[in-house]
Parts: sequence; C-alpha cells; structure tokens
Amino acid sequence: KYFPNAINVEWENKKNSYEAIFYIGDVEHIAHFSENGKLTEYKRNLWPEELPDNIAAKSREFGEIMNCIEIFKEENRFYEVIIRDSQFRRNLLLFDKSAHLLNSGKL
Repeated sequence: KYFPNAINVEWENKKNSYEAIFYIGDVEHIAHFSENGKLTEYKRNLWPEELPDNIAAKSREFGEIMNCIEIFKEENRFYEVIIRDSQFRRNLLLFDKSAHLLNSGKL
C-alpha cells in the first residue's frame, strides 16, 4: 500500500511492530509498521551527492561523507550521515532537515 513499487521485500516481526526491508529501483528502504499496519517510520539509503546541500555542507565540516540515510518519521525528515575524519575515525551524525545537528557519536 505505501510502497507499491517495492521488490525483494523481507518482513521481520519485531516486538509490537513489523519491519520490512525492500528495494525500490536500486535503493534499499527499511519501513517500520505498528501492529495495526500503520507506517511509523521509513528510511532510505542515499548517495552522498543526493544529500540536500545544507546537510552535505554541515557534514563536511566534520569530515568526508561515507554513507547517508534519509529518515521519515511522522511529518519529520532527518538525515543520518556517517563521516570519516582525517584520522580515519568514523562518526555518526544526525541532522534535522534544517541542518541542525541533533546527535553525534563515534562508531
């Protein structure tokens, strides 16, 4: 219903929810559903060049962009970005759509 073009769908029953991993085109998506089937959150992988300019610019302040995920939760959009600093340490950054850094941590 929510993703009519999804292929290779794999479902997992989580505690009080369900998770679906699937592809649309060549892009992996992960969707979370409540017990009654309501979509609560979904994520999709992004290529670094697909990041909005404001998120990419802010991410590059911390290092080289390695991986990106766009997160849709209710009416909100977030971006998880894995960066690698000059010492090759990886960090996870979480931004809102306005490029405000909400959380960061070492991987």
